[in-house]
Amino acid sequence: MDSSMFKEWVLNQFIPNVICSPNLSKSSKIVVIMDNASYHSVKLDKPPTKSSNKTVMQEYLTKCNIAFDPKFTKKDLWDLIQPTISPDTPVKYEIDYILKQHGIDVLRLPPYHCQYNAIELAWAHCKRYYNQNIHEYTEDKNRVTHLWLEALNNFDSQMWKNSIRHCEELILADWHKEMGNFPLDNIPPVIISLADSDTDETDDDERVTDDDVAEIEGDGDAMSVVFPQATTSLQGTTSNLLLFLIAVIILTFIVL
Repeated sequence: MDSSMFKEWVLNQFIPNVICSPNLSKSSKIVVIMDNASYHSVKLDKPPTKSSNKTVMQEYLTKCNIAFDPKFTKKDLWDLIQPTISPDTPVKYEIDYILKQHGIDVLRLPPYHCQYNAIELAWAHCKRYYNQNIHEYTEDKNRVTHLWLEALNNFDSQMWKNSIRHCEELILADWHKEMGNFPLDNIPPVIISLADSDTDETDDDERVTDDDVAEIEGDGDAMSVVFPQATTSLQGTTSNLLLFLIAVIILTFIVL
C-alpha cells in the first residue's frame, strides 16, 4: 500500500459506499478514525526543510508570494523560509481535506495506540476466522477469496458494538489511571503535531490479544456512545499527557 493507492481507494470505493449507505440519514455524522501510517499522512502545503533542494525552496517561496533573487543560495532561501514556519501551525493532511469535502471528519490516533481503534478487533477476528477454516477449502481454487468474504460477513453488528465497548473501556481505564476522577466535561480541542516520520505503525497484532477477540465475539450487552460534536486531528506521544488527551478526544468525538 502507498499513498496514491490509498487515495484512489478512498475516492473510488470508500466515499461512494459510505455516502450511499442505506443505514445513514441526512443528519448522520461520519467520523473516520485514522492511524498515522505514512500513506495516510501525506501533508498539504508542507514547507521545505533545510535539506530540501533549491527548486523546492523557490517553489515554496513563490507560492507564499515572497520575493527572492534567483541567484540566492540555499542558505539565503532558507533564511526567507524559516519565518513562515511556526510550530503552532496545524498540520493539514491531504486525505483529511478530501474527506472533509464530502462531509466526513477525521480523528487521528496517536502512534502506537491501535488498541483504541475498534477496527483492529474486527481485523483480528477475521484473520483468526480465516486461519481456523482455511484447511476446509482445499478443493476450491478460489478458497482464499471466498473464505475472506465469509470471514468479513461473519463479523456482525453485535461484534462491532462489542468492539466499541471494549475500546471505550480501555480508554476509560487509562483515563482513570492517569487522571483519577478528573471530569471529562468542557475539555477544549487540542492539536499536537509530531515531527515528520517515514515509519509506519508497529504490527497491530502485538496489541490485540486472543482475549480481546474472544470478548468481542461474545454475546454480552454492548455499550455504545454517540457524541455528535465536531472532531479534531490528534497526534501525540506516549506520555501521561497523551493518555489524557487521547481519552478526551476519542470519548468526546467517536461516532458509530
